[in-house]
Amino acid sequence: MKAALYDVFRKDLLGTPVWMESAGDLETAKLRVLQMADKSPGEYFVFSQETEEIVIDTAPRFFDLVV
Repeated sequence: MKAALYDVFRKDLLGTPVWMESAGDLETAKLRVLQMADKSPGEYFVFSQETEEIVIDTAPRFFDLVV
């Protein structure tokens, strides 16, 4: 059995990370974030257990908001 290398989180209304599930590869984690965001919009991110970094983040960026 392959170990899960990525954790998918959603931020609650206070910005607190809430663990949703794990994935064995980045593509699966990305797909799951897209599916979750489609069903329930919000901020999601994927954390790599290997690098201990956030590798996908759906939070809007300041520069994305500037017109």
